[in-house]
Amino acid sequence: MLVQFLAVALVVIVFLQPLVSYATDGNKLRQFPSPSFAGLSSLWRIYKNLQYKHYLAIHEAHKILGTHVRIAPNHLSISDPQALQDIYGHGANFLKDAWYDGGAGEYRHMADARVKAEHQAKRKLLAHVFAPKTIANLEPVISATVARLLAQIEKAADSTSSINMRRYLNYFTIDVFSSILYGNSLGCLQRGNDMVDAETKDGKVYTIPFIKSLHDAVHINTVLGMEAPLLPLTKRLFSFHSHKKAGADYDNIIYHNTVRRLQAANTDCASTSDVFSKLLTNNKGEPLGLCLGELLAEGSVMMNAGTDTTAAALTNTIYLLYKHPYVLTKLRQELDEATDNTTIPSYDSLSHLPYLRACVEESLRLRPPSSMGLPRVVPPGGRTIAGKFIEEGTTVSVPTYTLLRDPVAFENPDEYNPDRWINGDKEMMARAHFPFSTGPRACIGRNISYFEQLVVIAAVVKGWDFEFVEGGFELETIERFNSNPGEMVMWVRRREGA
Repeated sequence: MLVQFLAVALVVIVFLQPLVSYATDGNKLRQFPSPSFAGLSSLWRIYKNLQYKHYLAIHEAHKILGTHVRIAPNHLSISDPQALQDIYGHGANFLKDAWYDGGAGEYRHMADARVKAEHQAKRKLLAHVFAPKTIANLEPVISATVARLLAQIEKAADSTSSINMRRYLNYFTIDVFSSILYGNSLGCLQRGNDMVDAETKDGKVYTIPFIKSLHDAVHINTVLGMEAPLLPLTKRLFSFHSHKKAGADYDNIIYHNTVRRLQAANTDCASTSDVFSKLLTNNKGEPLGLCLGELLAEGSVMMNAGTDTTAAALTNTIYLLYKHPYVLTKLRQELDEATDNTTIPSYDSLSHLPYLRACVEESLRLRPPSSMGLPRVVPPGGRTIAGKFIEEGTTVSVPTYTLLRDPVAFENPDEYNPDRWINGDKEMMARAHFPFSTGPRACIGRNISYFEQLVVIAAVVKGWDFEFVEGGFELETIERFNSNPGEMVMWVRRREGA
């Protein structure tokens, strides 16, 4: 009887309820155009995400249908710069949509906390962790990890073998952020792979690939969250799916490293400079009293966001620089003039270089590490968003990929042109440029990401020439939630005179 009841409930929720909602049109969304059957069912979005091209489907829909497009029965995508402030800006008071429940566990972390007070408390707790002064003190850790990355590049050059830079840049971010968070590198660069230790709650330790575990977990959580009312059922139905098992593996990676770090906290050799120490005590040395579940939740999201998006950003920038020799030459000229002969330039010598920063910003614009619109719920009373009134309770989002190609803000938006950040209309571009989101829920770790990007890009560009193994190579984008780059295999040789 239970199985029959669940089957009937599934049919009603998936097929009949959207038809009733569409017919009654309680939120007055039928006035907005939608691609295909998107206005009737979330299955349109789910199908596009399963193809890893959701962002492109949304982009094409906006090109054909305009700024306000219905992409699900109760979800409006709005590709207008004004919508950024209307939805995500300070004082907008749009809460996170139930989509965030797709990957949420028993304990919420800062990224999936939907209650405003809870999010504010978590952000206040971690604000000092990601302050610029704190990040500046991390330079020795970042530089040491850059040195290990360069050693692997040199090894490939000396052996005249190719190197998968997408993988090694991801190994770099895993190593650097595990060092920052736990005070201990996971050693991916040294080994040349991402096989790391995981641990079950009963103490069984095993090895598992970090990148695949994270990617598979994120993908299924993204898909299931698109039909949030079904989560109590779908989480059970898909509990034996390989992607859900990958999620358990990722959780066990975090559990293993958290338990090890807690054990170290009880010894005299415990670090007082890593991020984890700041989850245990505040800047006055007073215990914060976070339980194990809360520590695991925050560690999970930090290792996710701190490794995946920065790896994508680094890969995309290296790809674009070596696809555009003129830009590479100009950047090298700036670096050669502004830095000495050290292999790894200091952040101070790089932080004010306009063209280096322009190359990074243009890469974040053209190939954003996250392309999907972040869903929010219209507050009671409804709101006018980009000139059109939207009823309360409607889910809305701004499509990152599409807005970063806004032809009004960015002339020839499909071109990689760092000079636009030097000579262009910066005020107009700033209205549409939000690679780390905006407002009170903007990415708290963006300062660390910029720090890593500037140092790594400068060190690689100054010292090495790369060539794509595959002629006419085009870097694939595989969108799960983040827009992950595909594999990028390259020949490498030391730059003449470096």
